[in-house]
Amino acid sequence: MGKSTNYSDATKSEFSKLGQLMIQTADEAAFCLKALKSNLAEYDTRHGLFFLNTAKSYMRSDIRATKDMASELRHVADQIDKSETPSESEITAARSKIHAVSDAMIDLKKKARAYDRKNSLDDTSETSSVSEMSLSSVKTESEGSYIGDENRGESNAHSGIVRAADTVEAVVRLTLRHNFSGFSAVKHQIGLAEESLSPSFAESVMDTMASLTSSLKGEEKFASEGKQTKSLSV
Repeated sequence: MGKSTNYSDATKSEFSKLGQLMIQTADEAAFCLKALKSNLAEYDTRHGLFFLNTAKSYMRSDIRATKDMASELRHVADQIDKSETPSESEITAARSKIHAVSDAMIDLKKKARAYDRKNSLDDTSETSSVSEMSLSSVKTESEGSYIGDENRGESNAHSGIVRAADTVEAVVRLTLRHNFSGFSAVKHQIGLAEESLSPSFAESVMDTMASLTSSLKGEEKFASEGKQTKSLSV
């Protein structure tokens, strides 16, 4: 019984950490999408696009799809965080939802590129006309993610100003780069949670606990012998 309880507690701890990281990732993705809508609206205003062919309206369906993926990720995260019986199926669900969000973010960049091509814009054609964009709630660090490092841009960490070619694709890439820290941490935790399901993990936990128990008993014995020696010397 002891082995089963200790193994269960250790496994639940790893899965709870996974659930919390997934919740954090989902919430951050939702915040990033909100910032993207704001930045696209700013792009439209800057280019005098108010009704027809706006970047924001062109990207709307893909942003909504990505938001839905993030919501599903959070739902699965809540289930994992509260689960009393961690299993491999939850690992599979976590990987599936994370890949779905990642793929949706890649699709955002593809859609933005399509808009630029439709309007005869691309990163190379406007490199001589560099603009300054104030991106909403800019973050200055990134852990990396499945979506790669191509979102990297040059930024001023204090002013929040990002310099890039003035295209919709640049807006999307830079918004993702500066408002979403990626999947590295949660990806790592998935591995730890999966490992916690293996018999070898249970054995490792029990060995560690046995070692600690033995060490504590040794310290108690040493302390007891010390008291006896002191008593005899008196």
